Amino acid sequence: MFGRTWHLPHWGSDHPHPRLRQAVLTILAALLLAMVVLMLLPPHAHGNFVYWANDGASGSIGRAKINGNGPNNAFIPGQNDPRAVTVDSKFIYWTNNTPPSIGRANLDGTNPNPNFITTGVSQPTGIAVTQNNGIYWVNSTGTDNIGHANIDGTNPVASFITPAGTNTQGLAADQSFVYWLDSFSDPGGKIGRAPLGGGSSDPNFIGGLGTNEGLAVDPSFVYSTNSLTGIDRTSIGGGNPQFNFIANASTNPAAQRGVAVNSQYIFWSDADNARIGRANINGSAVNPNLAPASSQAAMMAAAPSNKVTINSITKKKNKGTATINAKVPGPGQVSLANAGTQDVNATAANVKQQGLTITAASSFKLAVKPVGKTAKKLKKQLKKKSKAKVKVKVFVTFVPAGVAGVPNSDPVNITLVKQRKKRK
Repeated sequence: MFGRTWHLPHWGSDHPHPRLRQAVLTILAALLLAMVVLMLLPPHAHGNFVYWANDGASGSIGRAKINGNGPNNAFIPGQNDPRAVTVDSKFIYWTNNTPPSIGRANLDGTNPNPNFITTGVSQPTGIAVTQNNGIYWVNSTGTDNIGHANIDGTNPVASFITPAGTNTQGLAADQSFVYWLDSFSDPGGKIGRAPLGGGSSDPNFIGGLGTNEGLAVDPSFVYSTNSLTGIDRTSIGGGNPQFNFIANASTNPAAQRGVAVNSQYIFWSDADNARIGRANINGSAVNPNLAPASSQAAMMAAAPSNKVTINSITKKKNKGTATINAKVPGPGQVSLANAGTQDVNATAANVKQQGLTITAASSFKLAVKPVGKTAKKLKKQLKKKSKAKVKVKVFVTFVPAGVAGVPNSDPVNITLVKQRKKRK
């Protein structure tokens, strides 16, 4: 379709059908515009998933929706003993153990590159990623260290943070620190941490843990799997762990090899029972059977829900404005604009653009105020009649907080109505 050459018919100035010529030109212009739009459309944004590594010689990356639907243990197949996985808003990253490498693929699983990073990688276990500081991984070589590379895979460094324990497994990162789980012995396991930029580390940040592999972090807590009990939780500032925060995650605590967290839920892998479990972020509503997985399910990652729910639209006819009442499932940035993540035909603004910072799952309101051509149309109509109407299409866009927050836009069609003020 796109390789075909289009030739316009030749008409002289004396052609008897100028309207036909104009119609053909209009149709061809529309076809060309449609082609350009199809070529420029961005890929679908894939958020709302939990991911896990299935280790073994014929390993894979598994995935399911955060509600448990659509489980796929071979989402990215054919990997080399992957132990851990992490995600940001664009890519999936994982560790391959034999031969050692860091892999990467698009969020929809396409274009997998198992050799995205090979330099500075040795028996990698845990992996983490941050938006501005790049990719981190554990090199498990006896006296372990943390490797690092730029977000595009360049400038890999094997010993970016060292030492990092003697049997280091899980890795996690927030806006300030990278954390690792050193599972040398039970109950002598400990969590260390270091600044994202490297430098001085604290290998004994949290001690006295029963250990396993999984580690996750959110703005308030560090979560770890405990081979003696269940899922533990410790304040982000350190201190005493809350053992058995989720006590009944698995029939065998040693099988809890991975843990992941987003702003809504905590997830864990249960290798003995080949399943993924989930609980609310406060530890309630424990569901050990969220989704089927592999008996090799190991360390995990999760993206937050990016759903936008439009509850209602109210109109103020005396002003020609409207208010969108909506809600989102977690913290992040909300905006109102003429264009969204799925719209490539961004035009001059016809409504006032707005932005909100949402700190938790909540409802909110966005005012739809006409500007530009929309405001002019309403004003022009009111000169001729008592009520003016103009249709507008706006996008409510939500970007969940965190490195794995994938933007999502919800289109909203509104007819703005403005009534002429009655003369006294």
